[in-house]
Amino acid sequence: MNNEKITRREALKCMGTTLAGLALTASGLSSITSCTEEKKRRLVFYFTGTGNCLYVARKFAENPLSIPQIIRQDKLEFEADEIGIVYPIYGHLAPQMVQEFIRKARLKAPYLFSILTYGNRKCSATELWNNLATENGTRFDYITTLKMVDNFLPSFDMNEQVKIDKQEDKQIAEIMQDIQARKHWIQPVTEEEQQQHAEFMQRAGHTLSPSAEKLLVIKENCIGCGICVKVCPRRNYTLTGEGVQCKGACEYCLSCVQNCPQKAITLRAGEKNPDARYRHPDISLNDIIRANRQ
Repeated sequence: MNNEKITRREALKCMGTTLAGLALTASGLSSITSCTEEKKRRLVFYFTGTGNCLYVARKFAENPLSIPQIIRQDKLEFEADEIGIVYPIYGHLAPQMVQEFIRKARLKAPYLFSILTYGNRKCSATELWNNLATENGTRFDYITTLKMVDNFLPSFDMNEQVKIDKQEDKQIAEIMQDIQARKHWIQPVTEEEQQQHAEFMQRAGHTLSPSAEKLLVIKENCIGCGICVKVCPRRNYTLTGEGVQCKGACEYCLSCVQNCPQKAITLRAGEKNPDARYRHPDISLNDIIRANRQ
């Protein structure tokens, strides 16, 4: 037992920190360390559709914070010793909610890092993210990418993707070493990758923010279980007397499609394998619901 005496002011400060920690725990946002701990306080924010980024975020923080939940707060000001953001690359860009978060949030920390997950091509992702953050007053010290299962259904067969060993844990270990050392590094982008992104935007730029009703189809085998309502970060799904209705701006995270137990939600444009679905093996459906339910 530590018998060192503390002043009344120190005791009150400790009590205040404890009460704040209890309040955050009750709201699901617990991240404050004990007043007797000397380890660095780290906040990690994430966005996830199928669990990849939640899996990564948990490697860097015990209780990472969901951006779809946090974005609805009136005040987006956060301070810590280290702050990180983990998100999936969609069309070489950040999801719309993540872009909204970095525009609105004020992140104060001596060290800021970002981990961007992808499955096939990252192209200009790190450069685009760094530019967006800098334009909105946030300067990251470290930005890197992490290759994982590509869960974009129109282009990839999930049954085939899960067979590919992309050594995600080895990559995570290397990134963890970098962050522990507080390495300052922005993953560079080649001219070829910049050109690939420019060509991609010419082909698909207008489809990067589709409406849910134009993108998705709800088939007759829907049983109205409500999973889609719970996993959609945009609140695009509602249960009605006439069945499930879907309408609104879509993140294209495809969490509804991937997590529907009946495979009753599909893409109008088609899928590589309509019978194959994916969720990270170490992430449960309840984890996705807790992250995205509104």
